[in-house]
Amino acid sequence: MPLNYYEQWEVLNVTSYRNLTNSIRVKTIALLAILVLISVAGVSQPAKEVVLEELRAEIIPAEGTETLYDIPLSLTSLPQFVEWWYTLRPLVESDTRYFDALDVLVAPCCDDNQAYKCCCEKNGNACNIIRSAKGLASHLIHDLDYDATQVSESVLQWLQFARPDYYMADELRDRRMSPLYYGLTAQGSCYRGLCETPISEGGCGGMDELIEPSIES
Repeated sequence: MPLNYYEQWEVLNVTSYRNLTNSIRVKTIALLAILVLISVAGVSQPAKEVVLEELRAEIIPAEGTETLYDIPLSLTSLPQFVEWWYTLRPLVESDTRYFDALDVLVAPCCDDNQAYKCCCEKNGNACNIIRSAKGLASHLIHDLDYDATQVSESVLQWLQFARPDYYMADELRDRRMSPLYYGLTAQGSCYRGLCETPISEGGCGGMDELIEPSIES
């Protein structure tokens, strides 16, 4: 049975409304997509860099920063700190200050472990970022007679300087911000296969010989 005039008019109106609604929906989706692309390409990236720069200035000590033990922060200290791990550590391992200072710090290469014994050491090994921290602790106790708090604060300062990537990611995580969004990760370098990667590149600095091309002459 053919539709009468009013029924035809109603069908036409419904069809027109649906077409208009679909057109608006498509245009809205397209506009949102464009805004997202603009945000990613031209707005959010500089904003991310600003956040990271401000965070670094807030929590990461700069190269050349003076220390309590009169050795300005620099990766050029790595060989000396690692050497102290071999020569002084055996002399202070039984000192309660050594344990107390390192047990309150996490290992930045595997933060489900304390700096006193990282995941490598549980298997009878050691990486050079941990060697440097323990070597510094050994020097502060053996040569300068620091207390546990002074040792802990000095070692933490050194680790923050040497591995800023981890500490910035960890701070973002504490602030309920995604490290991945800012191109960082709080996952330990040991667990990402970076044991033989230089410390300056977010790695462990080697399991045997120190790997750090930034200080090689």
